[in-house]
Amino acid sequence: MSTPSARSLGFRADNILLAITFIIFSSMLFAPLTQTATKFLAGQFPVFQIILLRSIGHAFWMLLFFLPKHGTSIFRANRPWLQLARSGLLFLSTMCWIFAISSVPLATASAINFTAPVFVVVLSIPMLGERVGIHRWSAVLLGFIGALIVIGPAWNGLKIEFMLLLAAAVLFALYQILTRIGSKSDSDATASFYTVLVGLAAGIIIGPWNFILPAADDYFVWIAFLAIGVMGGVRHFLVIKAYATAPASVVSPFFYTELVGVTLLGSMVFGDLPSPNTWLGASLIVASGLYIAHRERLASIKRK
Repeated sequence: MSTPSARSLGFRADNILLAITFIIFSSMLFAPLTQTATKFLAGQFPVFQIILLRSIGHAFWMLLFFLPKHGTSIFRANRPWLQLARSGLLFLSTMCWIFAISSVPLATASAINFTAPVFVVVLSIPMLGERVGIHRWSAVLLGFIGALIVIGPAWNGLKIEFMLLLAAAVLFALYQILTRIGSKSDSDATASFYTVLVGLAAGIIIGPWNFILPAADDYFVWIAFLAIGVMGGVRHFLVIKAYATAPASVVSPFFYTELVGVTLLGSMVFGDLPSPNTWLGASLIVASGLYIAHRERLASIKRK
């Protein structure tokens, strides 16, 4: 039996290529630059100061992208508490990640972060009432084995940091599930605006009380703060454009190119060379995520 291609679902081949280009630029360039800047700042400045400036940059891009087309309707959510819950989960996930990143190599943290699709499968059973077959359970097991391999060698010295990274992945998975639920009642524009709202509010309330002003001539710090806001915002902008241009099942696997960019920048800036265990575990996590994405694509085709 033939299955519908992306083109038959209304997406042109040139649009799909453009969407993949958006994701590769987002994942291999802007995500690694943002994460590298965040790691550089995390050991010197308060977490809420980093979140505040990061959220301001993201909010700027969300408004720049959506406000001209949608107007003030982006501020009106049909299910505001659901949208705020999504935003709160992303804020908590980001906070856990920033607390941990100063002590963990970027490639290791990024690999653990990619266990989120595994947690989405597990949590979709009680939260979405989905049935998970042997194929996806096998992918879940493979992903967990990969995470254990990545974490294993350093567990004794960095227990708290790895627990925070795993918590960040679980929280991000919950965020994705609520995003799926919220997509039925609110537009992408409204959801994108609400995504940064809790982080922005928390940063505004708490950040100024624990704010360290960088020295005027500390150019690397100023550039890093600019990067987490501007480049982080560009990253989210490219992701939104990619999902608006091509099916999620086509573009999602290219998110894993982030591991390449993060590994290169981490080794160049911090001298963090991934261990053989990190490479092996990351490979299993990526394989698990790709297979889960494949099964999601087949399930979505059956539903059409």
